[in-house]
Formats: sequence, structure tokens, C-alpha cells
Amino acid sequence: GSALRSTAERAARLEQVRVRSDGDAADATEPRFGQAQSRRFAPASLSLAARRDLGAGWQASATVGSTQRAPAYYELYANGVHVATAAFEKGDASLPLERSRHVELGLAWRQGAHAVQAHVFSTRFASFMALDATGADVVVPGEDGQPDSSVPEYAFRAVRARMSGLEIEGRTHWVVGAWTLDGTASLDTVRGDNLDAGQPLPRLAPVRLRLALEAGAGHWTAGLALRHQAAQNRVPATDTATPGATLVDLWAQGRFTASGSLLWFAKLTNLGDRVATNAGAVATVRGLSPQGGRALQMGLQWRL
Repeated sequence: GSALRSTAERAARLEQVRVRSDGDAADATEPRFGQAQSRRFAPASLSLAARRDLGAGWQASATVGSTQRAPAYYELYANGVHVATAAFEKGDASLPLERSRHVELGLAWRQGAHAVQAHVFSTRFASFMALDATGADVVVPGEDGQPDSSVPEYAFRAVRARMSGLEIEGRTHWVVGAWTLDGTASLDTVRGDNLDAGQPLPRLAPVRLRLALEAGAGHWTAGLALRHQAAQNRVPATDTATPGATLVDLWAQGRFTASGSLLWFAKLTNLGDRVATNAGAVATVRGLSPQGGRALQMGLQWRL
């Protein structure tokens, strides 16, 4: 019957990719890249997806696929200090295609303005392009009379790896008299392992949770959001753990008249002025570039 509809889709892609290094300039005082060279790749991807209506607003889905990706130019040819991270990054010109196989299962429910969906996935990499600290330091000559400095070395490597995770999202909408209430929630987590080294993959996001509630009446709306990131303690031996943090945001906006084009808004982010660091950042800058502290934005907007 109509409550048991199912669909299936497939997709395939084949590319031709060329990655080139121009090598060192003829007048280079510190040769680092050698002669000009290039690599050609033909990555191919294939995926199959199926969905089935289960009735009463429920739908199940499944996806399986095989994906290939050509390494980027910096993964192949990098050989120097990354200005933004102050880390010495070293590529590998012999890197193969990044190759993976994945499966994803999903379950979703929807009734009117209320909805929730969940997805679990697992990806197995025959070769995963991992940028990881080698544990060694590289001495970098100083410039303009400055002393030499020592920076940690990071190298791109192709490793066998596995990633698995969970994503849940939900939203709801209510009308209570003259009020409207909108709520959203999301949760995601991922676990990654370097199967060659028997250690976690570097710089993966921790468990993250977001809850938000917005209320409106007449010409205005106001809301509150909670953003929580757990501590990331699953790190390789060459990295350090990242502490967790909980941030609270507030906002409000409205119109001066029902049909007016002049709007006002105010937004206060990180109400508690908490320090939150990004587990996905390289360790050399993780503590130097936390997420933004308490900030207030206010303004007027005129729509023509």
C-alpha cells in the first residue's frame, strides 16, 4: 500500500585529476621542492541508496558506497613551515588515492512541523590521508638577523583507518495563543582509529550537543541556545587532550511596526565568557585561537 513505498538510487562519478609541483625557482637560495613534477589520478566513486516509508510518518534509509579522492597538492608536495600554524608540514609525493567504503543507516519521523532523524555511519579506509605529528622538531633558520627556531614536524601519510559515528537532529513548532515556540536539538559524535598505528586519528571533533528554543509574539522573537562540546580525550600519543566547554547564546529581533521595513536585532554570544578550544585545530595553535569570547552585537536593518 501507500504506507510501504520504497525507492532506490545510484550514483557514479569518474574524474581525471592532475596535481603539479613547479619545483624550486631557478634562483632559490634554499631549495626544498626539487625538480618540477606532476601526478595524474583517476578517482572513481559509486553509491547506492534506498529509502522506504514505514507508515505513521516514519521512513528508513540506507546508503552504501565506495569513494576515491586524489591527494591535494599540499598533501603531495608540502615541505616547509605553515605560516598559520607554525608547524613544519611535509608532504609525500608517492601518496596513492584515498580509498574508502562506507555504509550509512537512517531513520526519520515527521508529523507536520515536528521532525526527528538519526543516522549512523561507518567508513573503512584502505588509505586515509592523515596529517599527524611525527614527534620530531625541525630547526628553521631565522630571517633578518633573527635566531633560529624549532618547530614541530607534521607529515602527511596514507594509513588504514576506520571512522564511525552518530548524528541526531530534531525540531518542533508549537502555537500557543499569540505565542509561537520553536525548538531544535542536534547531537553528533565520531570515532576514528588509525589501524596501522593502533591509535586514534588526530584532531577529530568530540561529542557535540546543541539545544535551542525561540519564542515569538507579535513583532518580535527571542531565543536561547546552548552549545556543548565534550572533552576530546581520544588522541594519538603525539597530541594532547582538549577540554570540554558549554556556551550559551541569547538573541532577540523584531520590527517596529507589523508592516514596517525597519528591524532591530541584538545578539549576545558566549554569555558566560567560557574558553572553548577547537579539537580539530593543530596543537601548535589550539590554545592560541579559541572560539570567540563574550560578544554583543546590536543593530538596525532597513529593508527596501
